[in-house]
Amino acid sequence: MSDPGVHIGKIALRGGLVTGAAQAIKVGVQFLSVVIMARLLSPEDFGLVASVAPIIAFVGLFQNLGLQQAVIQRRDISQRQLNQVFWLTVLVGIGSTIVVILFSPAVAAFYGDRRLLLVTVAAALPLFLGSVSSLPLSLMNRNLQFSQLAINDILISVATFVTAAIAAYAGLGYWSLLLASAVSALVSMVAAWNVVRWKPDRPEWRVESDILSFGANLTGFNLVNFFSRNLDNILIGRFAGAVELGYYDRAYKLLLFPLQNINQPLTRVMVPLLSRIQDDEVRFRDVYMRTNWLLAAVTMPGTAGLLYATNPVITLLFGERWLPIAPIFFWLGLAGMVQPISSTTGWLFICRAKTRMMFRWGIYSAGTTVLSFIVGMHWGAVGVAAAYAISGYILRVPVLAVLVGKVGPVTTGDFLSIQSLFVTAALTGWFVYKALPTALIADNDIVAVACAVVTSYATAAIFMLASPQSRRALTRALGNVAGSFP
Repeated sequence: MSDPGVHIGKIALRGGLVTGAAQAIKVGVQFLSVVIMARLLSPEDFGLVASVAPIIAFVGLFQNLGLQQAVIQRRDISQRQLNQVFWLTVLVGIGSTIVVILFSPAVAAFYGDRRLLLVTVAAALPLFLGSVSSLPLSLMNRNLQFSQLAINDILISVATFVTAAIAAYAGLGYWSLLLASAVSALVSMVAAWNVVRWKPDRPEWRVESDILSFGANLTGFNLVNFFSRNLDNILIGRFAGAVELGYYDRAYKLLLFPLQNINQPLTRVMVPLLSRIQDDEVRFRDVYMRTNWLLAAVTMPGTAGLLYATNPVITLLFGERWLPIAPIFFWLGLAGMVQPISSTTGWLFICRAKTRMMFRWGIYSAGTTVLSFIVGMHWGAVGVAAAYAISGYILRVPVLAVLVGKVGPVTTGDFLSIQSLFVTAALTGWFVYKALPTALIADNDIVAVACAVVTSYATAAIFMLASPQSRRALTRALGNVAGSFP
């Protein structure tokens, strides 16, 4: 008789490959969107919408109270429990939307810009639509419907881009970004319910305590993590103005690509898979480590390569008028290089049901991040980015490594071995790139960027092949990919 766990693993692997292929399309669409929208809109347009984004993100933390992951993580869940989760989520979504609308005058007053009143009201609609689609998306993820989730993501990405581009070309300015956000939420809701055949029963507002406890700690983590992700926008928008915030926002969005377009879809695959093997510690650690070696091999050298040639990258993507974001881009990229692996520790906390420890880690991480923003604000957006990067390497990564060892079965050494190998490779690659002939990279931005990226990946490959652990992980992962299809 075949091992059911192996069967599930193959399903997840195939789903992961399909997700990856679909995600490549989505990344291409979003990358094109970033470039085109930067040429159609002004920095102030992006800055206005970015000013409201932290408020929307904060209220959005309460959209599903962490219940979406609870549905995915639990081994068994009944129709009644699903019904309870659905109606509570919808109720919270309605409340979140109303709260944002009520606070819109205060938002406009805080920034001293009357335009932000209507901007805030318009940005509230996706909160309600997102709450309605929360449970069907959870069920798709729980049932390992990775291919359908990927297809839905492509539909959402294309609809968002087309809406934003047409609206911006028509001269709607910052309203094009808000319209695109509403269309994105609407398409997501329709697509999710079209796939899931589950139907809710009559409203029931009580949810079982163990599900609420799991979700409450996860929501607590998301709440404190919000400050580490959004306080920079608030400070820069309030004290440096919309233009500088627009520069910061473009650099930040560009460097969020690995987390948004690789880590988030990968999380869809890994959380339900690891939840099913959470009691088999040897296998759990093996799957987690092999996945992270591959994730690091894909993301970290790519980010490092872009940092080698910061100015050519900015000029190619956005044009010379956006060159002021180059130093911001560099520091955020330095911070972002280790984040793809650091963010996967959430898989461990969730799948091992350690959301309380995750909440405590979130408090520490948010506290050190907020402190870095306050210190760095004295030097504007560049200072905020630099302080965030430096504090991450000194204060957050080492502590997170220790907590990973406490959660288990992945050890502190496991976590640090991946980060240290690729950071060392990135530093080595930088020296190699700087040693290239000036004539080769000085006159052509495309050549400069290509040389930087090739140098970074080549250096990382050498380091991986020289390390027995990473070499084994790479060989086994490629063998599993080859053997997953008949």
